[in-house]
Amino acid sequence: MFTSLLLGAAPALADKLVFDHRLSPPLKAVLDSADAAMIDYNNSNPRNVVDLIAVRGKSAQDWSEALVIIARTPDRKVNSAGGWAAELQREAQTKCKSSFTELAREEKSITYERRSVGCPTGYPVFALYRAIAGKQSLFLLAVLVKDDLSETSRQQWLALMSSGRLE
Repeated sequence: MFTSLLLGAAPALADKLVFDHRLSPPLKAVLDSADAAMIDYNNSNPRNVVDLIAVRGKSAQDWSEALVIIARTPDRKVNSAGGWAAELQREAQTKCKSSFTELAREEKSITYERRSVGCPTGYPVFALYRAIAGKQSLFLLAVLVKDDLSETSRQQWLALMSSGRLE
């Protein structure tokens, strides 16, 4: 069974991101609990809809590990998965010293990880990202971690990201 997310109620976002949420047992547990405090859905800007799911922590506002899913309408500055990855990398460098490792690249997607040091309090020191370009929208799956991530969790998140596809 795949979790299906149609992020962005805006008609312009006709693509739909699907992925198998069961590949991350902690994420599945949060979703199965139906604890609304662990999820923050922000569609105040229909061109950039953000869904944050706290996987470790007290709430979507107080977390140490979270899955962020973003649906974005392409624009002149960012209109591809690679362009979005480059923008995210530039933004991270303004926060703290960061290194980036590309893990996978396909025609319409890019997966990479970020490790950062010297970050402001509360800024995630580790992240995994998969940007995917659709016909009319861009999607991002991002795992943000403020402390440490075990190798088992890292592999589970990468498997979840690899399962992501657009319909």
